[in-house]
Amino acid sequence: MNGLMLNPQLLKVPLYVAGKSPEEVCQELGLTEAIKLGSNENMLGPSPMALTALRQALAEVHRYPGMAENQLRHKLVAYHGEDLTADHFIIGNGGSDVLRMIAQAFISEGVEAIACRVTFPLFALLTTMYGGKTIRVEPRPDYRFDLPAMADAVTDQTRIVWLCSPNNPTGFILSQKEVDEFIEWLPDHVVVVLDEAYCDFVTDPDYAGGVRYVRQGRNVVVVRSFSKGAGLASLRVGYGIAHPDLIEYLMHTVLPFNTGALACVAAAASLDDYDFRRRSHDLVARERALLYTHLSEMGLNCLAGHANFLLIVDPPLGAPALTDALLREGVIVRPMGGFGLPNALRVTVGLPEENRRFLAVVRAALSWDITPGGEPCIVAESRKDRRQ
Repeated sequence: MNGLMLNPQLLKVPLYVAGKSPEEVCQELGLTEAIKLGSNENMLGPSPMALTALRQALAEVHRYPGMAENQLRHKLVAYHGEDLTADHFIIGNGGSDVLRMIAQAFISEGVEAIACRVTFPLFALLTTMYGGKTIRVEPRPDYRFDLPAMADAVTDQTRIVWLCSPNNPTGFILSQKEVDEFIEWLPDHVVVVLDEAYCDFVTDPDYAGGVRYVRQGRNVVVVRSFSKGAGLASLRVGYGIAHPDLIEYLMHTVLPFNTGALACVAAAASLDDYDFRRRSHDLVARERALLYTHLSEMGLNCLAGHANFLLIVDPPLGAPALTDALLREGVIVRPMGGFGLPNALRVTVGLPEENRRFLAVVRAALSWDITPGGEPCIVAESRKDRRQ
């Protein structure tokens, strides 16, 4: 790139590193198979109703997207309640694209955005991308958001407060009372972003769903995704909910045909697939509780989150060593260094057989003598069986 005039702001943006695929792990380590418990995907697969709609729409794949996005917005009205209108919704190429729209709309050179230090790293990445400064607020000792401290960090330069509930990577939720108090305190020039990508897995009735604040006319943008509950991660479709005036402003950040018709058709059909959503919810609730119980019985510090994953903090071996030990056994989890916790790992709630395999490998690994950068000195038979 000799001679090119590069954007110095873009050079400050760290690369977002996604989790490894089973194919990558098998190729790197010479395994015949691996299970992926690192990216919080829906382990039941995609919504069957979404697949049916997708197949029916394939014949129009040569066309640019037409009415599909508008139809999805109207479908979302029926899903969320008739007191909202299609003008309350914006569709994006995944929830991350909606977050990008918000950052582009409100962040510019010299302004600030507030985020918890332990949360989804894309918030800070997007703030930096558009020239802003992220003010990172420490979580409470129990890893929950410290909303009073975040409120104290607001200045005249603050434009966005990034909140994630359930939070990625802790899985903790925000309660109705604490969000009510937080929003009441904020000045009018601040937009609250509530990332609710994992809301489909919450069972706590005290969960502070953000749509109620949109109905109140607050400066709140709720971001949701079809990647998790609907199992459509590869199609990349998400949406934002906000006051129509805010949505109209955000529309200025939308690129032409940013969301494909196939994705919108599948997403709209998934909203009617109540059976699939119930099965996904029930599977996660049941298996999450079992995982939490077994991991806690092993003496691990496992956070009791509300999403389709669990966070293990400060394991005896150290998170890097435990992550590597699991990887060598063909179990992919996610190290959390990029999320603000270098000595933690996150595990997706899988199918029952996947969870049993994960627990067996963790239990064995806790007894291994692991040297930094090396393999365990005690090698389980299961590993030998999975080698090429």
